[in-house]
Amino acid sequence: MENGYLNRAPSLAVLPFDKLSGNAQYEYFSKGLIDELIVDLSHFSALQIISSYTSSRLADPELDEIEAARNIDIDYLLKGSLLLRSNSMRLNAQLLDTSTRQIIWAERFDAPLDSVFEIQDNIVERVVFTISSEVNKNLLSAAREKSVSSLAAYDCWLRGMDRLRLGTLETDNEAREFFNQALAIDPDYSKALAGLSLSHFNEWSCQLWELWEESEKCAYTYAAKALQLDEGNYLVQMILGRIYLYRRQFEEAGYHISRSLELNSNDADNLVQLASCMAFLGRGAEGEKLFEKALRLNPYRNLWYYQYGSMVYFVLGKFETTVNMALKRQLVNVRVDLPGYIAAAYAHLGQKEPAKNYTSLFVDSFVSFITRGRKPDAEEIIDWLRDANPYKYKEDTDRVVEGILLAGLEDVLAAGGQGQQRIKLVNSAASASIFRQEHAIWHMAFDGIEITMPDLKGFHDIARLLASPETETHCTVLMGSESSMDEKYYAMDERARREYEDHIRELRHEISAAEEHNDIGRREKLQEEMEYLLDHLSRNLGLGKHPRKINSAAERARAAVTLRIRSAVKKIASHHPALAKHLSNSLRTGLFCSYSPEEKRNWTLH
Repeated sequence: MENGYLNRAPSLAVLPFDKLSGNAQYEYFSKGLIDELIVDLSHFSALQIISSYTSSRLADPELDEIEAARNIDIDYLLKGSLLLRSNSMRLNAQLLDTSTRQIIWAERFDAPLDSVFEIQDNIVERVVFTISSEVNKNLLSAAREKSVSSLAAYDCWLRGMDRLRLGTLETDNEAREFFNQALAIDPDYSKALAGLSLSHFNEWSCQLWELWEESEKCAYTYAAKALQLDEGNYLVQMILGRIYLYRRQFEEAGYHISRSLELNSNDADNLVQLASCMAFLGRGAEGEKLFEKALRLNPYRNLWYYQYGSMVYFVLGKFETTVNMALKRQLVNVRVDLPGYIAAAYAHLGQKEPAKNYTSLFVDSFVSFITRGRKPDAEEIIDWLRDANPYKYKEDTDRVVEGILLAGLEDVLAAGGQGQQRIKLVNSAASASIFRQEHAIWHMAFDGIEITMPDLKGFHDIARLLASPETETHCTVLMGSESSMDEKYYAMDERARREYEDHIRELRHEISAAEEHNDIGRREKLQEEMEYLLDHLSRNLGLGKHPRKINSAAERARAAVTLRIRSAVKKIASHHPALAKHLSNSLRTGLFCSYSPEEKRNWTLH
């Protein structure tokens, strides 16, 4: 991104959609859809939307649309194609970054014609979220490379928010240093004041319980000042809404929560927090919709989303979903009472054993973070649960309290508490080692950092090796039934070489098509197959590209598995360097593959 983004909002042009139906009577439909998209996108002050007159000129087939857009400082293009039938439509939409010529979002919509407005809203949401995320990601990357003394106020805010997301006392303090530096540059910078407020709110509601009143006062003071400077700051509105919830001023809380949503309904991080606020207000169904929208907007979200989602589903009485959501991540740097919610959900489901186990975990957490080593009684814990969960309606509070009592709170306390060793492990960042698949998404955590990634064959190989540390596994076992792929490419005479090269060219075309449609899963699989073929081709051609002797099935499996694991680790490295380094140092590939870490890790794999 250009440095100019610090001084202006990113600009977007919506190009006329290609019409694939060839029916002139649908011309009005396509034009109307584009006009509506432009109007809806124009409501977001974070974007500069180019007029339809200019956008239509960029679609001239004689022009390179991206180059033409860059010449007039347009940062993003929204384009696509539209196929209309009598009662249905197919719409392909793509968002391009003109500075890199890359597609940063794409989606295909197949739906009845009468759902056009729903599709239109969906496109607007995804475009706004994607652009804002992309801009901030690039600016943050640039800010990290600058010396602290040369940072602009916006840079400081980005760096501060980046530290806040880690959710520890240490990183909260580091974040404040960046926010205070921003205010030294611009004393009236609302974003920095909001950041300071959020840092104190985090400590007040999640960490420094003994400084409850002091932290709450700081959070409110900074938020109120930020609001005076900028009433349109949706983050400040959310913070104030949450503060008023804890003050039990529910009317004021509802106002600020609704205002935050009105100001920005496309920030996934904010929507997740608003979803939990709706749950406290007794509006669980609305909270569920906001949570689902956040997941849709940010499919590779950080796993901390789920602790907020679990509370929403608890209020709705969806206890199985509550447990599933809460256990999608290790219980590291989470709310003290999250194990209590899990215990209460299990109790309401009639599952006594896991309910009692998580009650024990909750008691240990309470002793560690609330009473600081002093043993509490049941009444003290129940009173704290009521204070720490500002539900508007008594029945919602009672659902939590009744659940934790059913889960065996008094029995656990009478037994002196259980699971002391387990709570130490759970609250150790080093123990947060996760490598598990859920549908087409892999969840990974290592050294306190969590990521999600789309499926790759190499991830399955790694997970199998992690499950049996210090154990050698033959490469053909890892290949399994997939070894049939190798048999298609067993010969390497001149004819076979040409067939390989032809197939590689076809794969390149298919990869390009998958990228255009943002079909990540298909692109990864095609890329993996092509890389395998290129590797196999190079191994079987000698000097002058003459065929070598045919390899054995085991050798082909060795090459394929090595490539898959190497490619998977490389993908991880771009999102989680520490995990990639650990895997590179610990995984051994060849005819026999193994996982041999220097330090023992307890991996969560299922």
